[in-house]
Amino acid sequence: MRQDTLGYALRELRMYLGLSQSDLSEGICTQALISQIENNDVSPSAELLYQLASRLGVDINYFFHMKETPRLDYVNEVIRQVRKHIKRREYHEVAEILEAEEANPLFRTVKNKQFYLWHKAICTYYLDHDTHTALQLLDEALHLTATTSKNYSEREIELLISMAILYSEEKDWERSLPLFHKALYHVRFFPIINDETIEIRLYYNYSKALSNCRNYEKALSIAREGFLLCREKQRLYLFGELSYQCGKLHYLLGNQELAYEYLATASTIFELDQNQVFKNHVDHYAKKIGLIQNA
Repeated sequence: MRQDTLGYALRELRMYLGLSQSDLSEGICTQALISQIENNDVSPSAELLYQLASRLGVDINYFFHMKETPRLDYVNEVIRQVRKHIKRREYHEVAEILEAEEANPLFRTVKNKQFYLWHKAICTYYLDHDTHTALQLLDEALHLTATTSKNYSEREIELLISMAILYSEEKDWERSLPLFHKALYHVRFFPIINDETIEIRLYYNYSKALSNCRNYEKALSIAREGFLLCREKQRLYLFGELSYQCGKLHYLLGNQELAYEYLATASTIFELDQNQVFKNHVDHYAKKIGLIQNA
């Protein structure tokens, strides 16, 4: 099948969004007609094409500018780059990528628009310090998809976590803690979490929020779940931070021996990860509270 045809573009976008031909055709036309269009056996009318474009979440002009539209592998690379910079807290780089892709038709699909709004919200908060607009963008992104409060998708769980983190940054515990709790509920009952870092990030940030509210025992329980998940899955992502969190909480609860063990583990992890700044921070804290004499 030629890659510059309307049928190819329709099929590629449908499959990328995880829709079957029946899903796409429901209430619009027959599944057989979708198959004919994708095989370039028939050309859709303008009205039908408009309805299909609306179902797919793109402007009808998307299909008339296929040769100029970036391929889906390009979009996946954009998403990968954004996630990489977010993990490094490189928000200026993320903002530049989002600005460059703002007019890209592929970022008008529901799934990609949700991703765009989500990360625009993060940049709005950390670069512009505009909490109100950032939370509005996150709420808009959350309500783009059709699931319910009883059935969140993996992406929607991530959005809940981001909202909870922003409220935590503002020390609005009355809003952040219920959101963390809701996200944790859905994570535990979700059949399969494809991205384990979602769960790890949730445990770490929820534990920090509970600790800031001096609910040390629950904070330790949550942090330990994250620590064990990292160890089980052999993931370095936030492993050192969760070890450090467990160490601090054990110390606050009077468990000095366990505090030392976790802090020593955190120091080792940061050393292995070549993160000297964090290693020095952990060692300084251990020395400050008298768990080691020479840090």
